[in-house]
Amino acid sequence: MQGNPLRASDLRVHNQNMVLSLIHASKNLGTSQSEVVQKTGLKAPTIFRIFSSLEEEGLIVPAQSNGEETVAKKGRRPVLYVVSKHARYTVGLEFWTAFLSLGVFDFQGERIYSVMHPLAESVGASQVIDLIVGEINRILGELSIPKKKVIGVGVAAPGQVDLAQQRVRYYPRIEGMKDIALVDELSSRLGLAVMIHNNCSALAFSEYRYGGFDHSGSMFTFLLRTGVNGAFVHDDEIYVNSQNQTIECGHIPIDSDGPRCSCGSRGCLQAYLQDLDPNSVELRLALFEGLDEKLQEGDAAAKRTIERAAGYLVIAMKVLTRLLAPKSFLFVGCCETVAQALCEQVEHLMSEPDAFCCEKPRIFATAYDPLLAQKGASDLVLQEYFR
Repeated sequence: MQGNPLRASDLRVHNQNMVLSLIHASKNLGTSQSEVVQKTGLKAPTIFRIFSSLEEEGLIVPAQSNGEETVAKKGRRPVLYVVSKHARYTVGLEFWTAFLSLGVFDFQGERIYSVMHPLAESVGASQVIDLIVGEINRILGELSIPKKKVIGVGVAAPGQVDLAQQRVRYYPRIEGMKDIALVDELSSRLGLAVMIHNNCSALAFSEYRYGGFDHSGSMFTFLLRTGVNGAFVHDDEIYVNSQNQTIECGHIPIDSDGPRCSCGSRGCLQAYLQDLDPNSVELRLALFEGLDEKLQEGDAAAKRTIERAAGYLVIAMKVLTRLLAPKSFLFVGCCETVAQALCEQVEHLMSEPDAFCCEKPRIFATAYDPLLAQKGASDLVLQEYFR
């Protein structure tokens, strides 16, 4: 059965969003009408009308001349346009058991405000929601940003996220954070558009775009904090399962007779890693936090912990390679030393021949950066806005 054709009004909106996304992607360099004609295949009069409309709305402005613009055949320099940085704003936030991190970004993607709040050990879901609402209202007021200029709020939430139902399905380390309609609650209280994704997905999206890794357009990211999770970004899109839910790679089974996991099963990857570092749960620390000094000193017990952790991670990586075949993996740890130690040990273990792996994936490592998680959540809002 064929879908309904686009109405003229829908087509106009689609074309305008496509053009605006190209101008936005040009960042500070700007792009001209002739360049957009070439990239879109739309006729020049159509592009002219779209540019004029966007400029009248205050969404785009001519870029400041840098003296290096290309001269057209008739001797006139094409006018390059950029998005107006103060025309629109986005909010990107991430939270987990220990912290809430929130940033505000202008339309050119520059962070103009950032704040982090530690969360109490006994914090509940309703308290987290109250804090998010209060902080967004406070910050927008402080920055004198009217809500009509805010495209939306991107929420990078912990645990499994159901994108279709816009809910956090399960996160055991915050009381009440189970099957909670976070988007409906926040949007009704804030009067803003809200979108949600898993926090590891937002971070992975940002590392994919801005981390500087040679990932060949395909990277699976492991995030090691109190627990472990992962996200796969391929061709600038975050992979979700057939039910439009985020991946829960921390619950890949390693051994059915293994330690009990917080999800109720036994032998999950997360349970094995937490078993190596019980303090991560008890003290709400990232996995292997504090191990960096011992590793630098050559402590044998610390090295053995990393070796065992790498062994469990490699089992999960082989499962993921069979299913998704990522061209690269990234380990995001509590610090550079721990992440790099895991990376090196994993590379050693992955050097063994594998009949099913024609191309050995690249392995990268980096330290967790909350600002990148904010940026990833903000970018997901923009990605949806330009669709």
